[in-house]
Amino acid sequence: MSLVIGNEWNILFANNPKIHAFAVVKDGKIIWQTDNWNLVEDIKSIMKTVEKESSELSSGGVIYKRIASSKDTYVATADGKKGHFLLVRIEGNIWAIAFAAPSSVPELTMIDIKKTAIKLRGSL
Repeated sequence: MSLVIGNEWNILFANNPKIHAFAVVKDGKIIWQTDNWNLVEDIKSIMKTVEKESSELSSGGVIYKRIASSKDTYVATADGKKGHFLLVRIEGNIWAIAFAAPSSVPELTMIDIKKTAIKLRGSL
């Protein structure tokens, strides 16, 4: 499983290097994350925020404001050019989470993350 996610991360990053970090959450627990990111402390509150479609999400001491959400996606942006926080449901209780650079366009970045989520379906 780790190899599959790692391979998809490599493809995602090669396609869109403005995505700086990536993680996969299953049943509220991190099952894989890039070495440059640690969501373990924040994952419970992150998933509650997404479930409730709250207006703000906090991770690593940074507050991100929701700009769009649905039952399968959540997109938030931080003030002060601190980047974007994006989540896409892979399937069931499995989510892909990404952090993208402030210079990225969240709507376009979501397309890349959704493609990765589709590729990961059935393998986790």
